[in-house]
Amino acid sequence: MTDRMITRALLSVSDKTGIVEFAQALQKHGVELLSTGGTARALREAGLTVVDVSEHTGHKEVFDGRVKTLHPMIHGGILYRRGHDQDEATAREEGIGPIDLVCVNLYPFEKVAADRDRSLDDLIENIDIGGPSMLRSAAKNHAHVTVLTDPADYDLVVDALDDGGPDKTTRQRLALKAFARTAAYDAAISTTLAGRLADDKDPLPPSLSLSYAASEPLRYGENPHQAARVYPAPAAALPLAGTAPLQGKALSYNNLLDADAAVFALRAIATGQDLAPFAAVVIKHLTPCGAAFGPSLLDAFERAKAGDSKSAFGGIVALSHPCDEPTAQALGEMFLEVVIAPGFSDEARAVLAKKKNLRVLALPGLLGAPEEAFTARTVYGGLLVQQADRPFLGLRDRGQVVTERAPTEDEWNALDFAFRTVVAVKSNAITLAHPGMLIAAGGGQTSRVDAVELAVKKALEHHHNPKGAALGSDAFFPFADGVVAAAEAGVRAVAQPGGSKRDQEVIDACNRLGLAMVFTGERHFRH
Repeated sequence: MTDRMITRALLSVSDKTGIVEFAQALQKHGVELLSTGGTARALREAGLTVVDVSEHTGHKEVFDGRVKTLHPMIHGGILYRRGHDQDEATAREEGIGPIDLVCVNLYPFEKVAADRDRSLDDLIENIDIGGPSMLRSAAKNHAHVTVLTDPADYDLVVDALDDGGPDKTTRQRLALKAFARTAAYDAAISTTLAGRLADDKDPLPPSLSLSYAASEPLRYGENPHQAARVYPAPAAALPLAGTAPLQGKALSYNNLLDADAAVFALRAIATGQDLAPFAAVVIKHLTPCGAAFGPSLLDAFERAKAGDSKSAFGGIVALSHPCDEPTAQALGEMFLEVVIAPGFSDEARAVLAKKKNLRVLALPGLLGAPEEAFTARTVYGGLLVQQADRPFLGLRDRGQVVTERAPTEDEWNALDFAFRTVVAVKSNAITLAHPGMLIAAGGGQTSRVDAVELAVKKALEHHHNPKGAALGSDAFFPFADGVVAAAEAGVRAVAQPGGSKRDQEVIDACNRLGLAMVFTGERHFRH
Protein backbone atom coordinates (compact mmCIF):
# COMPACT_ATOMS: atom_id res chain seq x y z
CA MET A 1 0.00 0.00 0.00
CA THR A 2 1.36 3.46 -0.97
CA ASP A 3 1.05 6.70 0.95
CA ARG A 4 -1.48 7.78 -1.68
CA MET A 5 -3.86 4.89 -1.07
CA ILE A 6 -7.19 5.71 0.58
CA THR A 7 -8.79 2.72 2.31
CA ARG A 8 -10.97 4.42 4.93
CA ALA A 9 -12.47 7.93 4.95
CA LEU A 10 -14.18 9.87 7.72
CA LEU A 11 -16.91 12.23 6.46
CA SER A 12 -18.56 14.68 8.87
CA VAL A 13 -19.87 17.89 7.33
CA SER A 14 -22.33 20.64 8.22
CA ASP A 15 -22.33 21.89 4.61
CA LYS A 16 -23.50 18.83 2.70
CA THR A 17 -22.98 20.31 -0.75
CA GLY A 18 -21.70 17.51 -3.01
CA ILE A 19 -21.05 15.10 -0.14
CA VAL A 20 -23.25 12.30 -1.48
CA GLU A 21 -21.60 12.34 -4.90
CA PHE A 22 -18.16 12.47 -3.28
CA ALA A 23 -18.98 9.52 -1.02
CA GLN A 24 -20.33 7.56 -3.98
CA ALA A 25 -17.04 8.05 -5.81
CA LEU A 26 -15.07 6.96 -2.74
CA GLN A 27 -17.18 3.84 -2.25
CA LYS A 28 -16.87 2.98 -5.94
CA HIS A 29 -13.10 2.81 -5.35
CA GLY A 30 -13.53 0.50 -2.38
CA VAL A 31 -13.13 3.09 0.37
CA GLU A 32 -14.85 2.34 3.69
CA LEU A 33 -16.95 5.25 4.91
CA LEU A 34 -17.07 6.41 8.54
CA SER A 35 -19.52 9.11 9.47
CA THR A 36 -21.60 10.73 12.18
CA GLY A 37 -25.04 12.21 12.77
CA GLY A 38 -26.70 14.01 9.89
CA THR A 39 -23.93 13.20 7.44
CA ALA A 40 -24.30 9.45 8.05
CA ARG A 41 -28.05 9.78 7.68
CA ALA A 42 -27.76 11.64 4.36
CA LEU A 43 -25.35 9.03 2.99
CA ARG A 44 -27.56 6.12 4.03
CA GLU A 45 -30.59 7.76 2.47
CA ALA A 46 -28.58 7.87 -0.77
CA GLY A 47 -28.06 4.09 -0.53
CA LEU A 48 -24.46 4.11 0.68
CA THR A 49 -22.99 1.76 3.27
CA VAL A 50 -21.75 3.75 6.26
CA VAL A 51 -20.06 2.75 9.52
CA ASP A 52 -21.03 4.97 12.46
CA VAL A 53 -18.10 6.47 14.32
CA SER A 54 -19.56 5.09 17.55
CA GLU A 55 -19.47 1.58 16.04
CA HIS A 56 -15.88 2.09 14.91
CA THR A 57 -14.70 3.35 18.31
CA GLY A 58 -16.86 1.00 20.36
CA HIS A 59 -18.09 3.96 22.39
CA LYS A 60 -21.41 5.73 22.00
CA GLU A 61 -21.69 9.48 21.52
CA VAL A 62 -22.13 11.28 24.85
CA PHE A 63 -23.17 14.70 26.16
CA ASP A 64 -25.66 15.36 23.34
CA GLY A 65 -23.00 14.66 20.72
CA ARG A 66 -20.38 16.95 22.23
CA VAL A 67 -18.02 13.96 22.42
CA LYS A 68 -18.05 11.50 19.55
CA THR A 69 -14.80 11.72 17.53
CA LEU A 70 -12.45 12.54 20.42
CA HIS A 71 -11.19 8.97 20.71
CA PRO A 72 -7.87 7.14 20.08
CA MET A 73 -9.53 4.98 17.41
CA ILE A 74 -10.19 8.17 15.45
CA HIS A 75 -7.15 10.32 16.18
CA GLY A 76 -4.81 7.34 16.31
CA GLY A 77 -6.08 6.21 12.91
CA ILE A 78 -5.43 9.67 11.51
CA LEU A 79 -2.14 10.47 13.22
CA TYR A 80 -0.08 7.29 13.24
CA ARG A 81 2.84 7.35 10.80
CA ARG A 82 2.54 4.74 8.09
CA GLY A 83 5.79 2.81 7.68
CA HIS A 84 7.05 3.87 11.12
CA ASP A 85 7.87 0.61 12.92
CA GLN A 86 6.83 1.73 16.41
CA ASP A 87 3.66 3.48 15.23
CA GLU A 88 2.68 0.48 13.12
CA ALA A 89 3.28 -1.88 16.07
CA THR A 90 1.19 0.31 18.41
CA ALA A 91 -1.61 0.51 15.88
CA ARG A 92 -1.69 -3.30 15.56
CA GLU A 93 -1.51 -3.76 19.35
CA GLU A 94 -4.35 -1.31 19.99
CA GLY A 95 -6.43 -2.45 17.02
CA ILE A 96 -6.33 1.01 15.45
CA GLY A 97 -7.05 0.98 11.73
CA PRO A 98 -5.93 3.73 9.38
CA ILE A 99 -8.12 6.69 8.43
CA ASP A 100 -6.61 7.93 5.19
CA LEU A 101 -9.00 10.75 4.35
CA VAL A 102 -10.73 13.27 6.63
CA CYS A 103 -13.50 15.39 5.11
CA VAL A 104 -14.84 17.87 7.62
CA ASN A 105 -16.38 21.31 7.45
CA LEU A 106 -17.15 22.87 10.75
CA TYR A 107 -20.20 23.91 12.75
CA PRO A 108 -21.36 27.18 11.17
CA PHE A 109 -20.12 29.44 13.96
CA GLU A 110 -19.50 32.42 11.64
CA LYS A 111 -23.03 32.23 10.24
CA VAL A 112 -24.56 32.08 13.71
CA ALA A 113 -22.31 34.92 14.91
CA ALA A 114 -23.48 37.12 12.01
CA ASP A 115 -26.99 37.04 13.51
CA ARG A 116 -26.65 39.52 16.36
CA ASP A 117 -29.92 38.28 17.86
CA ARG A 118 -28.50 34.84 18.62
CA SER A 119 -27.75 34.22 22.27
CA LEU A 120 -24.36 33.57 23.82
CA ASP A 121 -25.51 30.00 24.49
CA ASP A 122 -26.20 29.56 20.77
CA LEU A 123 -22.71 30.78 19.98
CA ILE A 124 -21.14 28.40 22.46
CA GLU A 125 -23.06 25.39 21.12
CA ASN A 126 -21.85 26.20 17.61
CA ILE A 127 -18.18 26.04 18.56
CA ASP A 128 -16.90 22.87 16.93
CA ILE A 129 -14.35 20.90 18.97
CA GLY A 130 -13.98 17.52 17.29
CA GLY A 131 -13.96 18.95 13.77
CA PRO A 132 -10.95 21.27 14.16
CA SER A 133 -9.15 18.53 16.09
CA MET A 134 -9.58 16.09 13.24
CA LEU A 135 -8.59 18.67 10.65
CA ARG A 136 -5.41 19.53 12.53
CA SER A 137 -4.57 15.89 13.02
CA ALA A 138 -5.05 15.10 9.35
CA ALA A 139 -3.19 18.22 8.23
CA LYS A 140 -0.27 17.41 10.55
CA ASN A 141 -0.07 13.90 9.10
CA HIS A 142 -0.58 14.98 5.49
CA ALA A 143 2.40 12.82 4.50
CA HIS A 144 -0.07 9.95 4.77
CA VAL A 145 -3.57 11.49 5.08
CA THR A 146 -5.68 13.61 2.74
CA VAL A 147 -7.67 16.38 4.43
CA LEU A 148 -10.64 18.23 2.91
CA THR A 149 -12.41 21.33 4.23
CA ASP A 150 -14.03 22.67 1.06
CA PRO A 151 -16.57 20.98 -1.26
CA ALA A 152 -14.82 22.74 -4.15
CA ASP A 153 -11.89 20.31 -3.68
CA TYR A 154 -13.91 17.08 -3.85
CA ASP A 155 -13.44 16.66 -7.60
CA LEU A 156 -9.69 17.11 -7.21
CA VAL A 157 -9.56 14.07 -4.95
CA VAL A 158 -12.02 12.04 -7.03
CA ASP A 159 -9.91 12.62 -10.13
CA ALA A 160 -6.84 11.38 -8.26
CA LEU A 161 -8.46 8.12 -7.11
CA ASP A 162 -7.81 6.39 -10.44
CA ASP A 163 -4.09 7.07 -9.91
CA GLY A 164 -4.11 5.64 -6.40
CA GLY A 165 -5.02 8.84 -4.56
CA PRO A 166 -3.81 12.43 -4.21
CA ASP A 167 -0.07 12.94 -4.55
CA LYS A 168 2.19 14.59 -1.98
CA THR A 169 1.91 18.07 -3.47
CA THR A 170 -1.87 17.93 -3.46
CA ARG A 171 -1.95 16.66 0.12
CA GLN A 172 0.36 19.49 1.19
CA ARG A 173 -1.83 22.10 -0.46
CA LEU A 174 -4.96 20.68 1.14
CA ALA A 175 -3.22 20.56 4.53
CA LEU A 176 -2.30 24.25 4.29
CA LYS A 177 -5.91 25.01 3.44
CA ALA A 178 -7.05 23.05 6.50
CA PHE A 179 -4.66 24.91 8.80
CA ALA A 180 -5.88 28.21 7.35
CA ARG A 181 -9.49 27.16 7.90
CA THR A 182 -8.98 26.23 11.55
CA ALA A 183 -7.02 29.44 12.13
CA ALA A 184 -9.86 31.49 10.63
CA TYR A 185 -12.40 29.56 12.69
CA ASP A 186 -10.51 30.17 15.92
CA ALA A 187 -10.07 33.84 15.02
CA ALA A 188 -13.81 34.20 14.41
CA ILE A 189 -14.56 32.62 17.79
CA SER A 190 -11.99 34.73 19.60
CA THR A 191 -13.10 37.99 17.99
CA THR A 192 -16.82 37.33 18.39
CA LEU A 193 -16.63 36.29 22.03
CA ALA A 194 -14.32 39.19 22.80
CA GLY A 195 -17.05 41.50 21.51
CA ARG A 196 -19.83 39.73 23.40
CA LEU A 197 -17.89 39.46 26.65
CA ALA A 198 -16.16 42.84 26.49
CA ASP A 199 -15.67 44.77 29.69
CA ASP A 200 -17.12 48.28 29.45
CA LYS A 201 -13.93 49.58 31.04
CA ASP A 202 -11.77 47.83 28.44
CA PRO A 203 -13.89 47.10 25.34
CA LEU A 204 -11.01 46.06 23.09
CA PRO A 205 -9.76 42.45 23.18
CA PRO A 206 -6.52 41.74 25.08
CA SER A 207 -5.23 39.95 21.99
CA LEU A 208 -6.36 40.16 18.40
CA SER A 209 -6.58 37.24 15.96
CA LEU A 210 -7.24 38.16 12.36
CA SER A 211 -7.60 35.56 9.64
CA TYR A 212 -8.90 36.47 6.21
CA ALA A 213 -8.83 34.44 3.00
CA ALA A 214 -7.62 36.39 -0.02
CA SER A 215 -9.83 37.09 -2.98
CA GLU A 216 -8.48 37.39 -6.50
CA PRO A 217 -5.73 40.02 -6.85
CA LEU A 218 -6.82 43.56 -7.68
CA ARG A 219 -5.35 45.18 -10.79
CA TYR A 220 -3.18 47.28 -8.47
CA GLY A 221 -3.33 49.29 -5.26
CA GLU A 222 -3.57 53.06 -4.85
CA ASN A 223 -1.03 53.36 -7.69
CA PRO A 224 -0.13 51.05 -10.59
CA HIS A 225 3.23 50.01 -9.10
CA GLN A 226 1.57 48.63 -5.91
CA ALA A 227 0.20 45.08 -5.74
CA ALA A 228 -3.11 44.67 -3.89
CA ARG A 229 -5.73 42.14 -2.83
CA VAL A 230 -8.99 42.14 -0.92
CA TYR A 231 -9.29 39.94 2.16
CA PRO A 232 -13.03 39.69 2.93
CA ALA A 233 -13.98 39.09 6.54
CA PRO A 234 -15.90 35.83 7.05
CA ALA A 235 -19.64 36.30 7.60
CA ALA A 236 -19.37 40.09 7.79
CA ALA A 237 -22.61 41.86 8.72
CA LEU A 238 -22.04 44.32 5.88
CA PRO A 239 -19.82 42.50 3.34
CA LEU A 240 -18.64 45.41 1.21
CA ALA A 241 -15.22 43.80 0.72
CA GLY A 242 -16.72 40.50 -0.42
CA THR A 243 -19.57 41.62 -2.68
CA ALA A 244 -19.10 41.57 -6.46
CA PRO A 245 -20.74 44.34 -8.54
CA LEU A 246 -23.96 43.48 -10.35
CA GLN A 247 -22.42 45.02 -13.46
CA GLY A 248 -19.38 46.94 -14.62
CA LYS A 249 -15.69 46.45 -14.03
CA ALA A 250 -14.32 44.84 -10.90
CA LEU A 251 -13.92 47.17 -7.95
CA SER A 252 -10.45 48.69 -7.67
CA TYR A 253 -8.52 49.37 -4.48
CA ASN A 254 -9.48 53.06 -4.58
CA ASN A 255 -13.08 52.21 -5.48
CA LEU A 256 -13.33 50.09 -2.35
CA LEU A 257 -11.87 52.82 -0.15
CA ASP A 258 -14.30 55.37 -1.58
CA ALA A 259 -17.21 52.94 -1.34
CA ASP A 260 -16.38 52.35 2.32
CA ALA A 261 -16.37 56.11 2.91
CA ALA A 262 -19.73 56.39 1.13
CA VAL A 263 -21.29 53.67 3.27
CA PHE A 264 -19.92 55.29 6.43
CA ALA A 265 -21.24 58.73 5.45
CA LEU A 266 -24.66 57.43 4.44
CA ARG A 267 -25.06 55.54 7.70
CA ALA A 268 -23.94 58.63 9.63
CA ILE A 269 -26.62 60.87 8.13
CA ALA A 270 -29.46 58.36 7.74
CA THR A 271 -29.36 56.35 10.99
CA GLY A 272 -32.21 57.24 13.31
CA GLN A 273 -33.28 60.39 11.45
CA ASP A 274 -36.86 61.39 10.65
CA LEU A 275 -36.42 64.65 8.73
CA ALA A 276 -37.05 62.86 5.42
CA PRO A 277 -37.34 59.19 4.49
CA PHE A 278 -34.68 59.10 1.75
CA ALA A 279 -30.97 59.94 1.80
CA ALA A 280 -28.05 60.05 -0.62
CA VAL A 281 -24.35 60.86 -0.45
CA VAL A 282 -21.71 61.52 -3.09
CA ILE A 283 -18.08 60.76 -2.23
CA LYS A 284 -14.92 61.88 -3.99
CA HIS A 285 -11.51 60.84 -2.69
CA LEU A 286 -12.92 59.65 0.64
CA THR A 287 -14.71 62.96 1.28
CA PRO A 288 -18.42 63.82 1.04
CA CYS A 289 -18.90 66.37 -1.73
CA GLY A 290 -22.67 66.03 -1.44
CA ALA A 291 -25.18 64.65 1.06
CA ALA A 292 -28.90 65.22 1.40
CA PHE A 293 -32.31 64.05 2.55
CA GLY A 294 -35.32 64.19 0.26
CA PRO A 295 -38.99 63.22 0.02
CA SER A 296 -38.03 60.76 -2.74
CA LEU A 297 -34.83 58.94 -3.60
CA LEU A 298 -34.51 60.98 -6.78
CA ASP A 299 -34.90 64.23 -4.88
CA ALA A 300 -32.32 63.14 -2.28
CA PHE A 301 -29.81 62.29 -5.02
CA GLU A 302 -30.42 65.52 -6.95
CA ARG A 303 -29.92 67.60 -3.80
CA ALA A 304 -26.77 65.65 -2.90
CA LYS A 305 -25.35 66.12 -6.40
CA ALA A 306 -26.13 69.84 -6.28
CA GLY A 307 -23.89 70.20 -3.22
CA ASP A 308 -20.81 70.11 -5.49
CA SER A 309 -21.76 68.98 -8.98
CA LYS A 310 -18.22 69.56 -10.26
CA SER A 311 -16.60 67.22 -7.72
CA ALA A 312 -19.42 64.69 -8.15
CA PHE A 313 -18.03 63.87 -11.61
CA GLY A 314 -16.37 60.46 -11.29
CA GLY A 315 -17.68 60.05 -7.76
CA ILE A 316 -19.23 57.27 -5.72
CA VAL A 317 -22.93 57.46 -4.81
CA ALA A 318 -24.63 55.67 -1.93
CA LEU A 319 -28.43 55.55 -1.65
CA SER A 320 -30.49 54.75 1.43
CA HIS A 321 -33.22 52.80 -0.41
CA PRO A 322 -33.41 50.43 -3.40
CA CYS A 323 -32.72 52.35 -6.58
CA ASP A 324 -35.80 52.97 -8.73
CA GLU A 325 -36.02 53.84 -12.42
CA PRO A 326 -36.26 57.66 -12.08
CA THR A 327 -33.18 57.73 -9.83
CA ALA A 328 -31.33 55.41 -12.20
CA GLN A 329 -32.12 57.77 -15.09
CA ALA A 330 -30.59 60.66 -13.15
CA LEU A 331 -27.55 58.59 -12.18
CA GLY A 332 -27.04 57.63 -15.82
CA GLU A 333 -26.80 61.25 -16.91
CA MET A 334 -23.38 61.70 -15.33
CA PHE A 335 -20.10 59.84 -15.10
CA LEU A 336 -19.86 57.89 -11.85
CA GLU A 337 -17.50 55.14 -10.74
CA VAL A 338 -19.76 53.23 -8.31
CA VAL A 339 -23.40 53.30 -7.24
CA ILE A 340 -24.31 51.55 -3.96
CA ALA A 341 -27.83 50.84 -2.73
CA PRO A 342 -29.67 48.16 -0.75
CA GLY A 343 -31.01 46.89 -4.07
CA PHE A 344 -31.99 47.86 -7.61
CA SER A 345 -35.32 47.42 -9.36
CA ASP A 346 -35.37 45.56 -12.68
CA GLU A 347 -36.15 48.84 -14.42
CA ALA A 348 -33.23 50.56 -12.71
CA ARG A 349 -30.91 47.69 -13.68
CA ALA A 350 -31.97 48.04 -17.31
CA VAL A 351 -31.25 51.79 -17.28
CA LEU A 352 -27.87 51.46 -15.56
CA ALA A 353 -26.84 48.60 -17.86
CA LYS A 354 -26.37 51.22 -20.59
CA LYS A 355 -23.38 52.51 -18.59
CA LYS A 356 -21.26 49.43 -19.13
CA ASN A 357 -18.31 50.51 -16.98
CA LEU A 358 -20.42 51.73 -14.07
CA ARG A 359 -20.00 49.47 -11.04
CA VAL A 360 -23.38 48.73 -9.45
CA LEU A 361 -23.18 47.32 -5.93
CA ALA A 362 -26.13 45.93 -3.96
CA LEU A 363 -25.71 45.81 -0.17
CA PRO A 364 -29.02 44.65 1.35
CA GLY A 365 -27.93 45.52 4.90
CA LEU A 366 -26.71 48.98 3.99
CA LEU A 367 -28.52 50.77 6.80
CA GLY A 368 -29.74 47.92 8.97
CA ALA A 369 -26.48 46.05 9.60
CA PRO A 370 -24.88 46.65 13.01
CA GLU A 371 -21.75 48.75 13.27
CA GLU A 372 -18.36 47.07 13.36
CA ALA A 373 -17.06 46.62 16.90
CA PHE A 374 -13.65 48.07 16.10
CA THR A 375 -11.50 49.41 13.30
CA ALA A 376 -7.85 48.66 12.58
CA ARG A 377 -5.14 50.23 10.46
CA THR A 378 -1.48 49.49 9.98
CA VAL A 379 1.45 51.52 11.22
CA TYR A 380 5.10 50.57 10.87
CA GLY A 381 5.54 47.45 12.96
CA GLY A 382 1.96 46.83 14.07
CA LEU A 383 -1.73 47.67 14.17
CA LEU A 384 -3.67 50.52 15.68
CA VAL A 385 -7.07 49.30 16.87
CA GLN A 386 -9.92 51.38 18.23
CA GLN A 387 -13.63 51.14 18.86
CA ALA A 388 -15.49 52.04 15.68
CA ASP A 389 -16.83 55.60 15.63
CA ARG A 390 -20.58 56.02 15.76
CA PRO A 391 -22.85 58.70 14.28
CA PHE A 392 -23.77 61.38 16.80
CA LEU A 393 -27.53 60.95 17.20
CA GLY A 394 -29.99 63.09 19.13
CA LEU A 395 -28.24 66.45 18.98
CA ARG A 396 -31.23 68.30 20.42
CA ASP A 397 -31.43 65.96 23.42
CA ARG A 398 -27.71 65.44 23.98
CA GLY A 399 -26.34 68.82 22.98
CA GLN A 400 -25.85 71.76 25.37
CA VAL A 401 -26.80 75.25 24.24
CA VAL A 402 -23.97 77.48 25.53
CA THR A 403 -24.91 80.82 23.94
CA GLU A 404 -27.49 83.42 24.86
CA ARG A 405 -29.50 82.52 21.77
CA ALA A 406 -30.79 78.99 21.25
CA PRO A 407 -31.13 77.59 17.73
CA THR A 408 -34.40 77.99 15.86
CA GLU A 409 -36.26 74.90 14.63
CA ASP A 410 -34.65 75.11 11.19
CA GLU A 411 -31.25 75.69 12.77
CA TRP A 412 -31.62 72.59 14.98
CA ASN A 413 -32.36 70.51 11.87
CA ALA A 414 -29.45 72.01 9.97
CA LEU A 415 -27.09 71.58 12.94
CA ASP A 416 -28.07 67.94 13.30
CA PHE A 417 -27.31 67.33 9.63
CA ALA A 418 -24.05 69.29 9.74
CA PHE A 419 -22.73 67.41 12.77
CA ARG A 420 -23.79 64.01 11.40
CA THR A 421 -21.99 64.77 8.15
CA VAL A 422 -18.81 66.14 9.71
CA VAL A 423 -17.92 62.71 11.15
CA ALA A 424 -17.31 61.51 7.57
CA VAL A 425 -14.95 64.36 6.64
CA LYS A 426 -11.19 64.20 7.19
CA SER A 427 -9.98 66.33 10.09
CA ASN A 428 -9.69 69.21 10.57
CA ALA A 429 -13.29 69.05 9.38
CA ILE A 430 -15.97 71.69 8.91
CA THR A 431 -19.37 71.22 7.26
CA LEU A 432 -21.93 73.81 6.22
CA ALA A 433 -25.54 72.68 5.91
CA HIS A 434 -29.09 73.80 5.43
CA PRO A 435 -31.80 71.49 6.81
CA GLY A 436 -31.21 68.10 5.19
CA MET A 437 -28.52 69.25 2.74
CA LEU A 438 -24.74 69.61 2.83
CA ILE A 439 -23.71 72.76 0.96
CA ALA A 440 -19.95 72.47 1.53
CA ALA A 441 -17.23 70.69 3.46
CA GLY A 442 -13.75 71.83 4.36
CA GLY A 443 -11.57 68.95 5.46
CA GLY A 444 -8.00 67.78 5.74
CA GLN A 445 -6.75 71.23 6.70
CA THR A 446 -3.95 72.02 9.13
CA SER A 447 -5.91 74.72 10.94
CA ARG A 448 -9.58 74.98 11.78
CA VAL A 449 -10.02 78.50 10.46
CA ASP A 450 -8.58 77.31 7.13
CA ALA A 451 -11.22 74.57 7.07
CA VAL A 452 -13.96 77.16 7.71
CA GLU A 453 -12.67 79.44 4.96
CA LEU A 454 -12.41 76.49 2.54
CA ALA A 455 -15.99 75.39 3.25
CA VAL A 456 -17.28 78.94 2.72
CA LYS A 457 -15.27 79.27 -0.50
CA LYS A 458 -16.65 75.99 -1.86
CA ALA A 459 -20.22 76.89 -0.91
CA LEU A 460 -20.00 80.18 -2.81
CA GLU A 461 -18.24 78.50 -5.74
CA HIS A 462 -21.22 76.20 -6.18
CA HIS A 463 -23.79 78.96 -5.76
CA HIS A 464 -24.90 78.04 -2.26
CA ASN A 465 -25.63 80.89 0.08
CA PRO A 466 -24.02 80.34 3.49
CA LYS A 467 -26.39 82.91 4.96
CA GLY A 468 -28.47 81.19 7.63
CA ALA A 469 -26.48 77.95 7.33
CA ALA A 470 -25.40 75.76 10.23
CA LEU A 471 -21.81 74.74 10.80
CA GLY A 472 -20.53 71.43 12.16
CA SER A 473 -17.00 71.10 13.52
CA ASP A 474 -15.44 67.72 14.32
CA ALA A 475 -13.38 69.19 17.20
CA PHE A 476 -13.27 72.33 19.30
CA PHE A 477 -12.34 75.80 18.07
CA PRO A 478 -8.97 76.68 19.63
CA PHE A 479 -9.55 80.37 18.86
CA ALA A 480 -12.52 82.56 18.05
CA ASP A 481 -11.26 83.25 14.49
CA GLY A 482 -13.12 80.24 13.08
CA VAL A 483 -16.58 81.30 14.27
CA VAL A 484 -15.84 84.92 13.29
CA ALA A 485 -15.07 83.78 9.72
CA ALA A 486 -18.24 81.71 9.70
CA ALA A 487 -20.39 84.58 10.95
CA GLU A 488 -18.94 86.94 8.35
CA ALA A 489 -20.15 84.47 5.69
CA GLY A 490 -23.65 84.46 7.18
CA VAL A 491 -23.57 81.26 9.27
CA ARG A 492 -26.08 81.47 12.12
CA ALA A 493 -25.55 78.34 14.22
CA VAL A 494 -22.62 76.13 15.23
CA ALA A 495 -22.33 72.60 16.64
CA GLN A 496 -18.95 71.64 18.05
CA PRO A 497 -17.61 69.37 20.81
CA GLY A 498 -16.23 72.09 23.06
CA GLY A 499 -13.37 71.41 25.43
CA SER A 500 -10.91 74.16 24.51
CA LYS A 501 -9.21 76.32 27.13
CA ARG A 502 -10.62 79.23 25.12
CA ASP A 503 -14.21 77.97 24.95
CA GLN A 504 -15.44 81.10 26.74
CA GLU A 505 -13.73 83.34 24.19
CA VAL A 506 -15.47 81.42 21.41
CA ILE A 507 -18.84 81.60 23.20
CA ASP A 508 -18.40 85.33 23.79
CA ALA A 509 -17.68 85.85 20.10
CA CYS A 510 -20.83 83.93 19.16
CA ASN A 511 -22.90 86.02 21.55
CA ARG A 512 -21.45 89.22 20.14
CA LEU A 513 -22.18 88.06 16.57
CA GLY A 514 -25.65 86.65 17.31
CA LEU A 515 -24.76 82.99 16.65
CA ALA A 516 -26.34 80.06 18.44
CA MET A 517 -23.83 77.45 19.58
CA VAL A 518 -24.35 73.89 20.80
CA PHE A 519 -21.67 71.80 22.51
CA THR A 520 -21.88 68.09 21.79
CA GLY A 521 -19.20 66.96 24.24
CA GLU A 522 -18.00 64.39 21.69
CA ARG A 523 -15.12 64.80 19.24
CA HIS A 524 -15.20 63.07 15.85
CA PHE A 525 -11.74 63.28 14.31
CA ARG A 526 -11.32 61.18 11.18
CA HIS A 527 -7.59 61.14 10.50
